[in-house]
Amino acid sequence: MAPFRRIAVGVDLALSGDGLTPGCAQAVAQAVELAARSGAELELLHSTWADLHEENRALRPGPSAEGLRALEEHVTRARALGIAARLTLAADRAWLELIRRAQQGEADLVLVARRNQGSGLGLGSVTRKLMRKCPCPVWVVRPDGQPQPRAIVAATDLSAVGNRAVELAAALARLFAAELDVVHAWPPPLAVPMLPELDVPAQSRLDVEQHERVARERFEQALSGLVLEPAPRTHLVCGAPSAAIQELVARQAADLLVMGSVSRGGIAGLLLGNTAERLLDRVPCSLLTIKPHDFVSPV
Repeated sequence: MAPFRRIAVGVDLALSGDGLTPGCAQAVAQAVELAARSGAELELLHSTWADLHEENRALRPGPSAEGLRALEEHVTRARALGIAARLTLAADRAWLELIRRAQQGEADLVLVARRNQGSGLGLGSVTRKLMRKCPCPVWVVRPDGQPQPRAIVAATDLSAVGNRAVELAAALARLFAAELDVVHAWPPPLAVPMLPELDVPAQSRLDVEQHERVARERFEQALSGLVLEPAPRTHLVCGAPSAAIQELVARQAADLLVMGSVSRGGIAGLLLGNTAERLLDRVPCSLLTIKPHDFVSPV
């Protein structure tokens, strides 16, 4: 089964208004590649909200005829590949329009550029709003990334949303014939010093070994209940999740990191400080985050 059926891409124009920013061009290329492989519908959404405000008109008077042609050309190229593609010009803020697409069932995946070079009004400033508030998966595309990922890393905390992230990563690995690595980080006992040069008492070493056995059993049990094909390489790491994920992404030269994004304190939309958001600017690859099934957007 294809992982996505309706894909929405936030696209922005450079300040000149006559073409896409480099980041958005890469996001569109990623979306087209994914839609072509999965048979998904594709919507390119451009917000004119900033253009309607007088203080912004001196920076960018709105999309020129050349800019609109550039947007339409991307739609035409997608259609030539057999993709049901369309262009939408939306009047509200881009992140709100994209979230509404997800809420109305018009998008089960949102793609945006990780950062938009050459535009002070770009979508790069709203990626965190989408990561926090959009109910469907959000794929933040690295501007110089690989539209056909060859190495995918999935991170899981063994929660339900972590398991969903692993299954989604496996589906994408099948779709792109990519290698898949799955990582789980477990915390050491609080009384055990983390510095290797410090002497660790024998009892503490036994505590660590016991914690590791329990963590390994939980990790293996969680993965055994999932449909994972191809079989992934698994990595059980003692330490902080963000550090473990960063190290594995770098070691595997990953093109895509997939992980869950879980609200804190039961407050819908409050995702500040979570691991996914901390990693947004720390990993040299694209980032795909998903929400729990019961997530309710505050929008």
